[in-house]
Amino acid sequence: MNIKTSDLVCLGERAASTWDERDRAQTALDVAFGTPFEAAKDNLLRDITIAESSGVDLSIFSGTDSRFKFPDLHTNIVVRITRKPTPHTKLEKLAEKVTKLEQELKVAKMQLKHTAEQLVAQHECDEVTDKITLAFTRLK
Repeated sequence: MNIKTSDLVCLGERAASTWDERDRAQTALDVAFGTPFEAAKDNLLRDITIAESSGVDLSIFSGTDSRFKFPDLHTNIVVRITRKPTPHTKLEKLAEKVTKLEQELKVAKMQLKHTAEQLVAQHECDEVTDKITLAFTRLK
């Protein structure tokens, strides 16, 4: 299949045009609805957090009978609560071990990258395309 540069430019212009339309619409949507939604969500989250710390049973906001199901709005608000264990010496020792292993992994990944760069620079191995991505940004 032969693809010409001019074909790619035409496809790029079409993609840029549709992205511009979507971006402008998204901006208008965010101005009209984004700020009120974020404020309402933040207020709800704040009060749910206060209720939970006060001992209110939040299980009524989960499951099939959730009080946060609003069929007339076709909306369900899902409340996810993440819990962590209280401090314990056994957990602290394992956490230290995990931290050490994560640091060793980071160093090993840096060594791998450095060695690969050296091998390519010395023409001992080649590079192949891994993936291609597109990013759309506003011109200033």
